[in-house]
Amino acid sequence: MTENNSSPTVEASAKQSISRRKLLAYTGATLFAGVAGCSKSTNENETTTSQFTPPADSVFEDVDIEGPNLVVTLPQDHDIDRINLIDPDGNLFRQTGVAEGETRAELQIVFKTGGSYTAGEYELVAISGESSASLSVELRPEINVVAVEPELAEDDQNSTGGLIVTLENVGTGPTWIYNIGFRNTPYPNAPEVIEGDSFVDTVFERPNNPSNEFLAPGIEREFLKKRRVLVFSDTDEVSCEGDTAELAVVVQTPHGDFEQPIKATLSGGYHIRDQAAIQHSCENVDIELLDGGGDNA
Repeated sequence: MTENNSSPTVEASAKQSISRRKLLAYTGATLFAGVAGCSKSTNENETTTSQFTPPADSVFEDVDIEGPNLVVTLPQDHDIDRINLIDPDGNLFRQTGVAEGETRAELQIVFKTGGSYTAGEYELVAISGESSASLSVELRPEINVVAVEPELAEDDQNSTGGLIVTLENVGTGPTWIYNIGFRNTPYPNAPEVIEGDSFVDTVFERPNNPSNEFLAPGIEREFLKKRRVLVFSDTDEVSCEGDTAELAVVVQTPHGDFEQPIKATLSGGYHIRDQAAIQHSCENVDIELLDGGGDNA
């Protein structure tokens, strides 16, 4: 298998408008996909849902998503030599060649350097000589904040001030979690929301493998920034003696931002490991997800 990887966005010469009618004229039919409910294990902690089920007479045996890639499985006896992915505007978005005997083809559709796919309905086109057949696939990520929990110190199980954010992709397309920032935090050095269109590969403490920052459909994963969020000093209006703090978690992806308001209830007094420290976390933190979350934070 050889993929056109000259650039994340495909060279301008390849991004010519392609008429769907012309592509499908050879077969005279479009093969449509449905959403499947079966899951398969990717490791002991994850499951991913097979998003697309080709019809029985399709040239595509299976279409799935793994990480940032759209993965196509072909039958053993196929004679397909190229696979194109056509975007909702009818333009060639990605292309890969299929070597003789190969039954698996991958097209990367999410990139950390920019040029990721735009959510919408795509046509996956298999080309064999002068013939072609297609499958319609809806690629649309949808991120939910499943939970927000305090990070606990290993030695005494008290809060460190860090917040573990559990995310799930319940959509049909992959995305990249390039940042998790916070609004309205009492701590001025808390992780910030990145403004503008510059995708910065910020460092997460969890997951520690950068490839896991890609979130495929059906995947649930925990994220933890290196900088802490709930840290206080004696001069703050919010104390660790039963006060609350309302703030917002902002999940940032190439496909848009998602904002989840939360309320933190603080108790137990300061978690003081270094008596000389100016700012401290609270011993106990309880997090409640509030209504009002939404896209385009």
